[in-house]
Amino acid sequence: MSSFLERVSRSKHFRFGVPFFAFIFGGQYALRKFREVRYDVNLNPSANKNLIKPEEAFADVRDKSGARIFEHDTRTTEEQLEALEKELDTDNWEQKRGPRPWEGTVEKREIKRVNKPMPTVKDLLGN
Repeated sequence: MSSFLERVSRSKHFRFGVPFFAFIFGGQYALRKFREVRYDVNLNPSANKNLIKPEEAFADVRDKSGARIFEHDTRTTEEQLEALEKELDTDNWEQKRGPRPWEGTVEKREIKRVNKPMPTVKDLLGN
């Protein structure tokens, strides 16, 4: 038994592999516990004071664009599907196939490069 333990303890897999995997999996467990302390209200009373809601984060986008962001629709999924089916004409549609490069339908266009002089230090500094 002692010869087996000596052979295992001299093995590179045991000397380097076991500490490596212990560090990886143990670190994952330890980090999870430390992160839980950050967001747990019972352990950290000021945990939710720094968190903002998505509505607050994107309020300026909503104000500028007028888009409906994070507004909940009161309709059910079935009602939304029925409204979408009324909007779309699924009986009269045409299947359009895009061109394939090997079919020769795509024009070979040259890439036009604009020759711009290299900026000087004055241009970069804005003087």
